[in-house]
Amino acid sequence: MSQKGRLAARVMAASKAAKIAKVSRLGIIASALLTFMIFSISYYGQKVGNFTFTLDRLALESGMTLYDDAEQKEYKTRIIADQVSEADGMTEYCGKFDDDGNLLTPFPIGDSVCIPNDEILGSVDGPNNGENYLAYTFYLEHVGSRPVDLATNIKLVSASKGAEEAVRIRVIINDAGTTYAKAQSSNSDEPGEPEPLTTPFLGITTVMESTFYKYMPGDITKITIILWYEGEDSNHNIGIHSGGVKFEMNFTVTRIYQDRDL
Repeated sequence: MSQKGRLAARVMAASKAAKIAKVSRLGIIASALLTFMIFSISYYGQKVGNFTFTLDRLALESGMTLYDDAEQKEYKTRIIADQVSEADGMTEYCGKFDDDGNLLTPFPIGDSVCIPNDEILGSVDGPNNGENYLAYTFYLEHVGSRPVDLATNIKLVSASKGAEEAVRIRVIINDAGTTYAKAQSSNSDEPGEPEPLTTPFLGITTVMESTFYKYMPGDITKITIILWYEGEDSNHNIGIHSGGVKFEMNFTVTRIYQDRDL
């Protein structure tokens, strides 16, 4: 059975058991008939992306560069990861438990609704999208002559239909990964608290901020970005039909070290 069919069947079975209010959020809290219709007709019609990675003028002048192929480096100041259209819900929670020891999703590791692990997602340079998620690996390299402090941030550029409430952004920097999400909304179990296994957005439009201190000439950083809609999020529902999000990751230099500073 297809992913959509399995998800729809799961919601239909739950509704027959009169447990609609607590069915997995990968399904839609609605009648069985409505659920079947929605899953049969192209699901939510959500768009994942696009995602832009950019060096500002100061970073460029200080010797920073981007590229998305480690074997054949083509230096760039901007990279655009194309969107994934008609994205279904995925989940990062396969095989994972909450603080009380409860499974966060009934879907087992390896199921088609499970986000692949970091090793798989970062194994391909450039685009490595799945049918329902965006994955992109690129490299940051210092080809200048002086150490710098390099600041980076991820911003939400635009969103529609409340899609940002259910989105997840996983940032893997040199094999260390963090998943970011908006804090739980008023229709969640714990409003204002972080979503399970995530770091909350820093602000309404700011996802994260970080600084590479004393980034040395010759330093190279591998970065993988994954973007998806978390199906177990309470905001992943019919309300975000035809919604979408756009993000950008920016790099800028905040300090250039002189000889006397070293």
